[in-house]
Amino acid sequence: MKTKGIQFLASLMILFSLAQIFIACNADTEVDKTVDEILSAQPTIESISSSSADILSKVTITGTFLNFAEKAFIGDVECQITQRVNGKTLEIKVAANATSGVIKIVTSAGKEAISSETLTVTYPTPIVTSTFPSSALVNENITIEGSNLSSITRISFGDTEAIIQFQEDQAIVVSVPNNENSPVEVNYYYNSTSGEVAQLLGSNFNILIPTPIISSWPELMNRDGEVTIVGTDMNLITGITVGGQLVTLNTASSTSISFNIPSSVSTGYQDIVVSYGTSGQLTHPSVPYINGQFESYIEFDSYPADVFVIDYSKDPLATQQINNVVEQPPFPGNSYYNLIMNTPTGSTIARMRLQSVTTNDTWPNMIDAGNFGDNPVLHFWMNTENTEPILKIYIGGTASANRRQLSGSDINTGDQWKLFAVRLKGFIPTISSVGSTFEIRFNTGSGAAVPLKVNMDWIIVTDSVLTEFGAVDVTDAFGAAG
Repeated sequence: MKTKGIQFLASLMILFSLAQIFIACNADTEVDKTVDEILSAQPTIESISSSSADILSKVTITGTFLNFAEKAFIGDVECQITQRVNGKTLEIKVAANATSGVIKIVTSAGKEAISSETLTVTYPTPIVTSTFPSSALVNENITIEGSNLSSITRISFGDTEAIIQFQEDQAIVVSVPNNENSPVEVNYYYNSTSGEVAQLLGSNFNILIPTPIISSWPELMNRDGEVTIVGTDMNLITGITVGGQLVTLNTASSTSISFNIPSSVSTGYQDIVVSYGTSGQLTHPSVPYINGQFESYIEFDSYPADVFVIDYSKDPLATQQINNVVEQPPFPGNSYYNLIMNTPTGSTIARMRLQSVTTNDTWPNMIDAGNFGDNPVLHFWMNTENTEPILKIYIGGTASANRRQLSGSDINTGDQWKLFAVRLKGFIPTISSVGSTFEIRFNTGSGAAVPLKVNMDWIIVTDSVLTEFGAVDVTDAFGAAG
């Protein structure tokens, strides 16, 4: 009997669960139908908050199904819906160009409701009590004080409309636009029952055009990279040329301006000329430009010294740092890498593994077929301060068969910076792809006179030897692989 009782209870529980599922399914169906009914319900307008309202003020509407209102009109003029309080209450803003009329709302389902009352739209007359200045700089903000100022619809300086930065009944803040035809008339505008009204603020206002102040010029430009110039009053710039060629602006604001270099500009040091006003110009001379495929992998404005890993077991006295006693290389930047080796050894002391430090993920493909026009060229600036360290380049692995070595007078730059170029195609004859290894290593050589010094910057790859910048092709000076 006990077993039969348990089975009976279990059967009841199963039936109860099935009943719940059935009810839930039916409930879902009912909910779906209810939503459809609500969306297609006919809204009504029962009342509006008052029979009259100023332009730009807010009006409260009461009725039914107002939460699905998609558009609102006073007469034929659409007005902004500022708040859907609930299904019974809706708030709209009287448009600046609205005229008296009934209120109509339209739901997302296309259902309309029209008020039985007419809203009388009133037009407060703005009164300015503050004194308007006789001149100001472009982009300078001017505060106007008075009453009913929220009814002002726009402000013009001559034929140029200004941006209103802030507006309320007692104050309005306007930014002086760029208009070179000063002195100009300054007018504010508001709507009335007879249409738009213009009111004079100043009859001979002088717009002063400041010189843009540029805080950041580009240090290196390339064919496929966007160039950005940063500063203040950048929206006053009327044109930019690079190498004498006019550029097309991509973006422009008061703080920055960006563009791409025209394809007709040649590789080399090019002047950037910024024009502003009617005849003003700012020139930034001799900015390096590369008209070709370009990839930057390491430059020491962005990377710390320890991207080169020192084996202190080989040279416990080795030192590395960002910058030392030599000047910066000819282009570009403010920081370079400095290594000083103080213990003679034939083993690697410092090495830079490209894959572990660069954020540019194109390095594994730099020697792939078709890339860089099948002529990838490694470049780097180096200054050895009249010493002769040994440079090793590894591609595709760390075995001796994956390396080639440069030393002696071929690597000695004297006390000057030298731009080295290495053609990577066939540099390691058995390697057709970088794979997972690309390394630059330095050591002293057994019995070498120490200290040996390395200053390095800008590890880049292009599709040609940059002879325009004095690059020296040292590919053939490297020893054979192995």
